[in-house]
Amino acid sequence: MRYLSLWLTSSAKANPVPLLVVGNITLGGTGKTPLVLALVKALSKQGLRTAIISRGYGGQVGAGPHIISALDSPAYVGDEPYLLYQQSGVPVAVGSDRHAAMQRLLADYQLDLIISDDGLQNRHIKGDVEWLVVDGLRGFGNQQCLPMGPLREPMARTQEVDAIFITAPADTNLSMAAEYAKQQHVYALQPRLTGLRFISNNQPADWPINGCQVHALAGIGNPRRFFADLRAKGLNVEASEFADHHEFTQQDLLPFRGKTLIMTAKDAVKCKAILPHMDTADGATEEQAWYYAEQELTLPAEAIHGLLEQLQRSNLKDANG
Repeated sequence: MRYLSLWLTSSAKANPVPLLVVGNITLGGTGKTPLVLALVKALSKQGLRTAIISRGYGGQVGAGPHIISALDSPAYVGDEPYLLYQQSGVPVAVGSDRHAAMQRLLADYQLDLIISDDGLQNRHIKGDVEWLVVDGLRGFGNQQCLPMGPLREPMARTQEVDAIFITAPADTNLSMAAEYAKQQHVYALQPRLTGLRFISNNQPADWPINGCQVHALAGIGNPRRFFADLRAKGLNVEASEFADHHEFTQQDLLPFRGKTLIMTAKDAVKCKAILPHMDTADGATEEQAWYYAEQELTLPAEAIHGLLEQLQRSNLKDANG
């Protein structure tokens, strides 16, 4: 049996349906959101009915639970859960009481699996499957816990999860994976910017031509990666960083009036409401030159196959008592 930190499991309740927790042990963004979206897409192709639970960080739901609908806003439910609701096509429940969120989902939907966006450090839940996401460029830093380093938990936690996913550009040295490969499955992921869409109406747009000057903003856990990805597409980027989960105001966006601006999808769900108030002096609106970039990744087939096998073994074990 795997070593389990007592504080993580002492108050965890049994899950009413298999739970997969996707999380990290470092501060900053690691790529959990695109992984969750890719996972939902891959499992849907396998015929599995999934839903997502999230704390709703930055929102106003509190303990919840609350199932996101078209009547909600990023300010109420949180920017990341709202983005997951928009792009996943599956039910998303928010609230700090994640066990209650699971029960709320199961009251309304027939589900085969629930995915928790983050939650490895939540002592009230314990995933039947746990996936750890690591930023391939930053790794684990000095491998020290807060406040001496970037870790939320000791490095021993990496030995407890079922799989490790390292997100990095294709040319990144992934040698850090070698020390974990003997303990569990390790996969390399290459998130990539795909389409460009108008913020105002979500319609597809063409990427600016190579060498074009653009402005970019990002209020995410690792904004510099986003800017690097834009530069890799041949754009001349003037970057503006904001804190993760930043609540944008009209004042924040005024410097970009009349300019070509590209942001992340997570930022766009919050900035869209500000657009009608950002008319330029000549009467044109920013919708003509303000965009968000879509990011996608493809999960390795062996990762999905391994997950399905693990869930099947778990179901057989439950059936046999």
